[in-house]
Amino acid sequence: MEVVTTADATAAPRQVAQCATAQGPDFNGDRCGDVVVGDPGGTVAGKVRAGRINVLYGDETGVGAGKRHLLSQGETGTGEVPEADDRFGAVVRAIHADGDAFADLVVGVPSESVNGVDDAGTVHVIFGSAGGLGAGRPGIVLHQGASGIAGGPEQGDRFGAGLAVNETTGDGPPQPALAFGAPGEDLGGTADAGSAGVVTFDPDTGEVETAATITQDSPGIGGGAEAGDGFGAAVALFQGPGGFGCGVTGVDGYTLVVGAPGEDLDGNADAGLVHLARDLASDTPLSQDSPGVDGAVEPGDRFGAGLALASYCEHDGPSHVQLAVGVPFEDFGSVADAGMAHLFATDDDELPMPQRWSVSQNSTDAAGTSEAGDQFGSVLELGGPWRDGLGEPLIVGVPREDIGDAADAGGVQIFGQSATAPGNGDTFLSQEDVGLVPQAADLFGAALSTRHGLLLVGAPDDVTHTKGAAHGLPWPGTSESPVLFTPGQDEIPEDAVRFGASIT
Repeated sequence: MEVVTTADATAAPRQVAQCATAQGPDFNGDRCGDVVVGDPGGTVAGKVRAGRINVLYGDETGVGAGKRHLLSQGETGTGEVPEADDRFGAVVRAIHADGDAFADLVVGVPSESVNGVDDAGTVHVIFGSAGGLGAGRPGIVLHQGASGIAGGPEQGDRFGAGLAVNETTGDGPPQPALAFGAPGEDLGGTADAGSAGVVTFDPDTGEVETAATITQDSPGIGGGAEAGDGFGAAVALFQGPGGFGCGVTGVDGYTLVVGAPGEDLDGNADAGLVHLARDLASDTPLSQDSPGVDGAVEPGDRFGAGLALASYCEHDGPSHVQLAVGVPFEDFGSVADAGMAHLFATDDDELPMPQRWSVSQNSTDAAGTSEAGDQFGSVLELGGPWRDGLGEPLIVGVPREDIGDAADAGGVQIFGQSATAPGNGDTFLSQEDVGLVPQAADLFGAALSTRHGLLLVGAPDDVTHTKGAAHGLPWPGTSESPVLFTPGQDEIPEDAVRFGASIT
């Protein structure tokens, strides 16, 4: 195993293909599955909590089993400079921003200072190459007031706190676009009302093509901007609704999904609301007050604090969309902040999307029991191998789950999105399932990423390994072997702080 620097990677020749099928994003073109693990608490050049990412390249022996590469701000392919408390790597997402054979990476840095303005926030686009991430063309740094993005950097905007990429599949690859949220954006004298938007890229060159921003005061968008709404705390993006490939022109043809978990509804503070903004111009709101949606609007639920989305476009038919919405502070009787999640799905371009089912740990046949402070639904992911009768997985991270006497040790629950009821075939996993001892405050399940071979799970405060861990867990019913990535082992630098806080 080998650790490479960006300079080493830049000089490296193009690698010969080693793997038959890439299991996950392939940043260096060898057709092997690569993994990126964020360590936003890491020290860089003496700057505490500047943050960095660990790139774990795959090889023929497995996902993430090859070379290691530590990447931070201040490098040619990344941009900016590391500063204390930037927390680079707080959010990571793989994308194909240009037309070459290499996957690229977007990194949210909501605590970044911009032009001396604290916590204004940035998003980095880091391009893949034959030498790996950051070893080819210069990266792009996005922030408000640049690249056509509206507004300007202001203290506490936290641009990039909400971050998602277009993953809509069909006859061709997804159109390159990302969604951003700035939940701390002030609108006039309205503090933390929030904003969100879309940046599209030229599919050949990877250059920024268009950018658009909306708020709850934008034409066609409902709700009305209010203090503390946090519009943009979570975002998702898909092409459509619309058949014939769900074509897009600029931002037209996209639907931006925006969580506003601090939205007040009918006098219920922080009940939460989700907006589906088609073409960023016409809005379909979604809440626990919407027809057919389980639960009730209650203070502090924070509906929309977590989002996950999967989308497919038929070339001559409608779009198929699945949307998971987390309500991590849902109460059940006197059990506070136990949490729940809703799954919405459409196969024929319906807006609003009908609810397929909702789930909590109190649901019939669901593993576990809803307990105070679990915050079930705070972390969500969609995708993975198909299971007969259950479909693809919906994964719920429950990092605040108590395991025995270990408070906040964390767990992960896997449901089948096509199941007739969510408790059918669900599986609960903790560190016990891979032979480890759950410890208090491990936060196993704080970050998730899906692969067809493994489910990747972050435990950034893992007590046993002291500086965090990232797990690769076999899917239920498969014969894969689990893998474990930890600082200080297998050439992963040992001076990490919160390794596993983000993962892709």
